[in-house]
Amino acid sequence: MFFSLKNFLFTLWFGLLLALFGCASGPQIQPTEEVDQAHASEDDILTVDPLPNVELTPNVLYDILLGEIAGQQGQLDEAVDSLHRAARATRDPRLAARATRAAIYSKKLDHALDTANLWVELSPDNIEARETLAKVLLDLEKPVEAQLHFEKALLLAKQRNMLGAVFLRTASVLSSQSNRKTAFEVMETLVSSHPENPEAYLALAHLGVRAGDHDKALAAVGKALTIKPDWQDAALYKARILIGKGADQANAFYDTFLGRFPRATKVRLNYARFLVDQKKWDEARKQFKRVIKESPSDADAVLAVGLLSLQVGSYADAETYLLRHLQLEPDNDQARLYLGQVAEEQKNHVAAEKWYRQISSDNYYFEAQTRLAVVMARRGKLEAARKLLHSQQTNNDQQQAQLVLVEDQILREAKQYAESMKILTAALVSLEEHTEILYARALIAEKLDDLEMMERDLRVILKKEPKNAHALNALGYSLADRTDRLEEAEALVAQALALRPDDAFVLDSMGWVQYRMGNYDEAERLLRRALSIRNDAEIAAHLGEVLWVAGQQSQARTIWRRALEETPDNEMLEAVMKKFGQ
Repeated sequence: MFFSLKNFLFTLWFGLLLALFGCASGPQIQPTEEVDQAHASEDDILTVDPLPNVELTPNVLYDILLGEIAGQQGQLDEAVDSLHRAARATRDPRLAARATRAAIYSKKLDHALDTANLWVELSPDNIEARETLAKVLLDLEKPVEAQLHFEKALLLAKQRNMLGAVFLRTASVLSSQSNRKTAFEVMETLVSSHPENPEAYLALAHLGVRAGDHDKALAAVGKALTIKPDWQDAALYKARILIGKGADQANAFYDTFLGRFPRATKVRLNYARFLVDQKKWDEARKQFKRVIKESPSDADAVLAVGLLSLQVGSYADAETYLLRHLQLEPDNDQARLYLGQVAEEQKNHVAAEKWYRQISSDNYYFEAQTRLAVVMARRGKLEAARKLLHSQQTNNDQQQAQLVLVEDQILREAKQYAESMKILTAALVSLEEHTEILYARALIAEKLDDLEMMERDLRVILKKEPKNAHALNALGYSLADRTDRLEEAEALVAQALALRPDDAFVLDSMGWVQYRMGNYDEAERLLRRALSIRNDAEIAAHLGEVLWVAGQQSQARTIWRRALEETPDNEMLEAVMKKFGQ
């Protein structure tokens, strides 16, 4: 009985082969880190090939089934040989394609070349067939022959009005080649034949970056933008290249592009995120606000403005945008958590408690409960706050340590230092040498005038983490403030300052060390810089004392009184003013 290959239940075994060799599909034309996704479907790219009316003989059927079974059992050589014979016997382009992919996957390039040539012979207008043959030729280090088939694929693409998409597919194939210089040169030649196509230059830019030639990549993406000046994908790629050359160049490009195309929302969003990476909070906030102006329903942008407003201390704006975000995404407990923090910063503990109590999602519940305990304690409900902490279930040591540290915080704020020492010491039995708990206990030991324990705990931390800036700073400051070991204190704080040169508290410590050593001018310089970075009452107290002792009493009073207006209950500030009769 005569069975046609065309009429055979091709779909059944073809599906099995696809499952087997799916990961080997020709040149993988998927979006990669280097190449943007082409905006054409596979149906647009591929052609429907005429199928042969071939008798399905027992030998052919045997080879097809053997190829599938051998592949399933991991016998790839047998699978490739069987599919190769079936493709040759039937001259069916589908089998030629499958045999080629299987051979590529198995790294049997001789078989792959033979069946890829067969596939192109049977389907000369099939773009994927041309691309796959070009890939095999590149793998065989035959770039000139490969280029011919890429050129044919691009000509076919141009006829079908999809040249840009196929250029990006070609770049994807070339980006997988180990010889990056050759890949770039092939693409450069291909692009020269289509100088009007912006996607061609973007594809070339991708390969330039991969080849390590950023100057050529910049030139290529620049040409893409010359042809299509408002193309946001190209602008984003140019910015990415420029970031590698330095933030200033990237910032200048973003500013210029957005000046010309102010409604380029995708570029503006990326610029805003880049400004966040640079910790330029105010500038980032302005860019996100522009995004919101163009896209008022962009919930992520609204949330970003809320968080950046919180970061820069603009609490009214933070509350406004976080509430607006909740209108857009009512189930987002992250916004409620930040609203609680906004309320805490404004010392509105009733509102903070309300927000924290509304949080129920697993991702934020634990943190919300710890913050709830803090605000309850600040409202005078200390025992209820501690009971809440003790009732929490923990999943790991990190959460257990967080509960201990929060309880230490509320006890410290309540000046119950002995009780705090008790819970920290108990925690260290199970969380032995936990850095944060040791650090917290060192601070409490200093409050209890147990300088020996303080130093011992901090030195345990420094033995484990010699570059722990917090421990270096705390030990150096305490030695300067409470002992005469000033040279040792200076050396410790100098190490911390080298690690964190713009940290206001480390600068404050070094200023205090210099004051204790009698270097008043240097002390004043450091403390003024610290106060300019962070407007903190204790830094102001130190600066005022240095100025007073140096004979600048009027300036000292001004600094103290301004700080007292902003932080009326600061004990250290009150103590230093009392010390000098103010």
